[in-house]
Amino acid sequence: GHRFNHHKLLIDPYAKALTGDVRWHDACFGYRIGSSRGDLSFDRRDSAQVMPKSVVIDPVGTWGRDARPMTPWSDTVIYEAHVKGMTARHPDVPPPLRGTFAGLADPHVVDHLVRLGVTAIELLPVHAFCDDRHLVQRGLRNYWGYNSIGFFAPAPRYLSPGADP
Repeated sequence: GHRFNHHKLLIDPYAKALTGDVRWHDACFGYRIGSSRGDLSFDRRDSAQVMPKSVVIDPVGTWGRDARPMTPWSDTVIYEAHVKGMTARHPDVPPPLRGTFAGLADPHVVDHLVRLGVTAIELLPVHAFCDDRHLVQRGLRNYWGYNSIGFFAPAPRYLSPGADP
């Protein structure tokens, strides 16, 4: 049958923006951790304080005069990059922008890619993801982003300071 726990906050799977991160706590789960009934038990604690929130955004945006570059496939050079890894230690990217989407768009980074002959960038996961509980318990983070919680929302950790989600 169906199982539903109205005490647990759900993330809209179609949200285009999220604010906050998953803060692992036993209240995240619909069952009581350690209960002899396992996942058949029922947890009535509200999880809203430890869950990211979906944000309603204005979907109307403009790309201005930007357009697809129309590079023929035979001339395409694809560079795979990680948003944080590409810019976190780049000496010419302003420190507040390192590890962010804005840092990736910094002219020094773009010029470097152009000098290499790159015509397209394939970014490793940039959508919202959470740090696995076992990593958090060890003081670690999910660097690569393969624990998705929102495929349509950018990862808040890659937004530059003060940027809207």
